[in-house]
Amino acid sequence: MKMNSVLLLRRAFSTPRGCVKWCLLLLFVTGFGCQREEILVYTVPKEKRDGPHITWTLPKGWQETSAGQMSVASFSIKGSGDSEAQVTITPLTRLAGRDAEIVNMWREQVGQEPLSREEAAKQFQTITVGGEPGNLFEISGTPRDGASAARIVTAMVHRSDKSWFYKLQGDASLVEAQKPVFIEFLKSVRINDAFVPQKAAPERAQIRPNWTVPGQWRELSPGEMQMAKFAVPQRGSAKAEVSVSMFPNDTGGTLANVNRWRRQIGLPEVETGDLASIVSPLDPSTPDAILVDMKSDSKRMLGAIVPRGGSYWFYKLVGDAEAVAPEKESFLVFVKSQP
Repeated sequence: MKMNSVLLLRRAFSTPRGCVKWCLLLLFVTGFGCQREEILVYTVPKEKRDGPHITWTLPKGWQETSAGQMSVASFSIKGSGDSEAQVTITPLTRLAGRDAEIVNMWREQVGQEPLSREEAAKQFQTITVGGEPGNLFEISGTPRDGASAARIVTAMVHRSDKSWFYKLQGDASLVEAQKPVFIEFLKSVRINDAFVPQKAAPERAQIRPNWTVPGQWRELSPGEMQMAKFAVPQRGSAKAEVSVSMFPNDTGGTLANVNRWRRQIGLPEVETGDLASIVSPLDPSTPDAILVDMKSDSKRMLGAIVPRGGSYWFYKLVGDAEAVAPEKESFLVFVKSQP
């Protein structure tokens, strides 16, 4: 029997209440059993070694793949025929208390109706992830993007600083067969925060995303489920703000997001056929990224949804139309810049 342990380090950055960009920095693999121990070491620049030490036991048949921009690890699983499944580990801003909303995001993604908070709570099973208590829920359905029917098993653990998501997704029958393996894998995970070097800790609050923030914007404390927030310059009495959030999926698809945003500025919901006048491509280099532009009386909202590394980034510039209009170009530069 062979056990693989993987050491991943992350580089963290934060706004006043914290947002995290995870990077794969160091990887080593050990094997033992009847064979002699083998160690492969991949070296990284010294200045980037400032994150938790994460290990796990890699199940037989799983293959590690390149981690996404926001995921710290990713694995592929091949089944019979063309069946496939994927496992990802993604730390996000702390979402404790929002479990029902998280369940409904996944339900919308596979075409299911949202549940009430009470109904959503019944979907959870208690589970242990690396010695820490967590919740696990399952969803099956057909994704809105037209892909074949899929099943998603998600475990989440709300730690003191971040919420960690462990997702098994893919062909329904393969996911069903791999669920017991996935649960055993979760038990093997260990996150050792003590690995953070003493020297790096004081600097952590000074680290910022690499995105391009316009000089005229003023940083604010982000609200719930927001990674960052900014005030744009006032135009007389007209005000507007920019907010950034990130989620592990597209929270229900374009139509659901557009209608959610329309309700926020007092507009009626629209049908799929109406989206062409509201939604446009954001950037040819990112085909799936979209820009939404809506106006309600004196209010205007510019919204962007950008898929990056297996996660979805949501940007909003919303407020009085007189304050939003002059900031459109700056907003687009900000959205297109890599965080």
